[in-house]
Amino acid sequence: MSLWKRRDESLDSEIRDYVDRETKENIEAGMEPEAARHAALRKLGRPVLNVKEDTRAVWGWIWVERMWHDLTHGYRMLRKNPGFTLVAVASLAIGIGANCAMFSLADALLLRPMPALRPGEVVTVGTAQSLQGFSALVASYRDYVDLRDQSKSFGGLAAFAEGTFGFATQADALPQIKLGTFVTGNFFPVMGVEPELGRAFRPEENVVPGRDAVMILDHDTWEKEFAGDRGVLGRKVRINGIEFTVIGVTPEKFDGVNRYRRPAFYLPLMMWPQLTNNPQDKPLEARDYRNLTLKGRLKPGVTTQQAQAELTTIAKNLERAYPVTNRNRGAVVRTELEARIQQSPPDAMLVAMLSTLALAVLIVACANVAGLLTSRAPVRAREITLRLAIGAGRPRLIRQLLTESLLIAVAGGLAGLLVGYGGVIFFRQIKVPGDLPIKITIDLDQRALMFSLILAVVSTLLFGLAPAIQTTRTNLVGALKAVITDTSGRRRLLGRNLLVAGQVAISLVLLTVATFMFRGIHHQLGQDPGFRTDHLLTMSFDPRLVRYSEALSQQFFQQLVERARSVVGVKSAALAYSVSFGNEMDGAAIIPEGFQFQQGKENVNVFANTVGENYFDTAGIHIVRGRAFRASDTAKSPPAAIVNEELAKHFWPGKDPIGKRLRVDDRNGPWVEIVGMVKTIKYLWIAEPPMDFLYLPFTQHAKPHMTLLAESKGDPLSLVAPLREVVHSLDANQPIYDVRSYGDFYKTRAISTPRLIIETVAAMGVMGMVLAMIGLYGLVAYSASRRTREIGIRMAIGASRIAVLRMVLHQGMVLALSGLAVGLVASFGTERVLHAMYSGSRTDYVTYALVAPALLAITMLAAYIPARRASRVDPMKALHYE
Repeated sequence: MSLWKRRDESLDSEIRDYVDRETKENIEAGMEPEAARHAALRKLGRPVLNVKEDTRAVWGWIWVERMWHDLTHGYRMLRKNPGFTLVAVASLAIGIGANCAMFSLADALLLRPMPALRPGEVVTVGTAQSLQGFSALVASYRDYVDLRDQSKSFGGLAAFAEGTFGFATQADALPQIKLGTFVTGNFFPVMGVEPELGRAFRPEENVVPGRDAVMILDHDTWEKEFAGDRGVLGRKVRINGIEFTVIGVTPEKFDGVNRYRRPAFYLPLMMWPQLTNNPQDKPLEARDYRNLTLKGRLKPGVTTQQAQAELTTIAKNLERAYPVTNRNRGAVVRTELEARIQQSPPDAMLVAMLSTLALAVLIVACANVAGLLTSRAPVRAREITLRLAIGAGRPRLIRQLLTESLLIAVAGGLAGLLVGYGGVIFFRQIKVPGDLPIKITIDLDQRALMFSLILAVVSTLLFGLAPAIQTTRTNLVGALKAVITDTSGRRRLLGRNLLVAGQVAISLVLLTVATFMFRGIHHQLGQDPGFRTDHLLTMSFDPRLVRYSEALSQQFFQQLVERARSVVGVKSAALAYSVSFGNEMDGAAIIPEGFQFQQGKENVNVFANTVGENYFDTAGIHIVRGRAFRASDTAKSPPAAIVNEELAKHFWPGKDPIGKRLRVDDRNGPWVEIVGMVKTIKYLWIAEPPMDFLYLPFTQHAKPHMTLLAESKGDPLSLVAPLREVVHSLDANQPIYDVRSYGDFYKTRAISTPRLIIETVAAMGVMGMVLAMIGLYGLVAYSASRRTREIGIRMAIGASRIAVLRMVLHQGMVLALSGLAVGLVASFGTERVLHAMYSGSRTDYVTYALVAPALLAITMLAAYIPARRASRVDPMKALHYE
């Protein structure tokens, strides 16, 4: 700073010398001293201040000095008004903090880039497979090979498939259930990932099926199971009883391409057939065995549109070459974000809704601060006018006022990080129970910090620009006489009126949404989900983990359920592939007999479950018509199926579905007869709309892993020990996982997450309401202070305090009612959007009857406090108020 000071002193000296020389020459020419000095200044041509500014601009680095000056001046002004500064910073902290927390949640669910080199170049490729609103891209191995070899748009196209495996570090150890991923040999090169230890798969290790039993450990597995031993390379590990050799370890930051689950290890795709234990599965041969996900890295300069056009042509060629398996099977290219949204629309809907509400809170906060800045304009009018009068330019003053706003925004952003961190801690309560952990990593990382900084800058423009421009539009003559014109005051007051009315409107929307969601979910929780949630124990098994064949697996499950029914305390027992609200939910492509599909569509995908005898009694699902599955429904008997009411209504409206037929997963397969219809229940989450569902008998559609459901006469957890003994009597090495009381599981999945959403929305509603109260309070107080002299005159000529109170309060009431009117219209529109999330929802007039009067009462309280203070003013003091 000393350099700038010396430069300024030198400049001042030069200007003084110039003026002194000119003045001396003018005096010598016969002019009076005062006139001589004025003539010298006129010859200078511009005010001294402007000359100094122009000279500094020539120096080049003057912007640094100006910025420093603006910052220090802004800091002094804010420090002189601690009350204003505190309210402004706190308002922005709430708005920025809410958005920062929402960004962290959105980042975890949707936005976080894949842990790959240049992730923007990586796309998802495959055939779109839709399942009641969910859409994933899948491919068979044969289709993958054709796409890989024929496409020219990709630098590399890799395939992978996830699965659960029995993992043992010792030959005699009991296997642990782990998530693993089969990958093609080019998977890691396409991802741009180099192993931290060892090597990646070689091309020749993905050529011959079943030959190369090698594996790459995930970094977390390496640390947990092998204590980070760098001598792990060459170690033997058993996967489903087969010995694999460790050849590498992934980097710590590479947590896989599934954003919710981190694999424990990676295996060559060619080892897939050896680990299925089902000779009927042909994962590398069957062109219609579509269980692969494809990731491709676009070549430089190639767009997704160009890649899509090329794959469309290849898919049409495959359809002509293989009409049986590839008819109506296109090929789609999606960016990672598009793939995530299509794969899980509820996540995208949740993120969009919460982010919109958080943005609304930020807008309310910015409106609040803008109102505060506008109310300060009369106080600073004389200062601004004097600076304009001595030659300061309006752009220069606007920049200085924006710098003050930026200081407020930066302080609000820093404080907002603390608020956001609190929100992150709150969101970390999201837990998904299970032996295979679901990773939802919600953090305030550098991306969240950058987002907070961007919000601070944007907020500066939102709340600072308009007041800065308005403040510098000053009537010089009137202001210098200490008189602020009524026209300026009315314009300023109108701007604040609009801001406050907008705050009230947005607050009403926030509170309405929160109340609507609370009542909607509370109503759903109060309803019967359609199945038993108490006195039920579940435990899962996958005999493949210990090398069981399909026949041995069926035998194990049959013996398990028979012996479980004889355990003391067990009321009933049954098998099911999945449980409601569980992480595993199967699907089936059905072709109802006689149903006419739209052109280009030959089947419909519905959710399905494979269940055993006595399942519906054990699970407490009501059979509406027909019968449940019986022991006589064997592999040799006619195929049978059970549908829910929703599926029957869609395909046989008004008719009895019993005896109707459909095909499952194969348009040339046998007809499956519907033998029963059950009540439509909740399958995925508590607020879902009614959906089609199909049940298939385990004896005719064997699954490799199943869940045992045991209905207890008392505490379900009391059955854990005796049922474990049953399992160990059948096979002491059989792994058991996901052992839990279904009641506890249901509460976590059905109640905890919706409650978290409700609390989040309610918190944002309260934030918006508090900010609106502050804004209305400030406006009424500001308006009352401007009318102090008028109030004094009215009281002096006989107006009562009640009349003054009513007069001041009237303004707040008009604003509150205006905001409520606009907010009600917006709330009705918002409710239409929420109907898509909550089934059976209709216009909830109770919500409006609760929220609107409550918000009106709270806003009127905020207006009453300054109005009451105004009504108690001393008339004599008010008459002398300026």
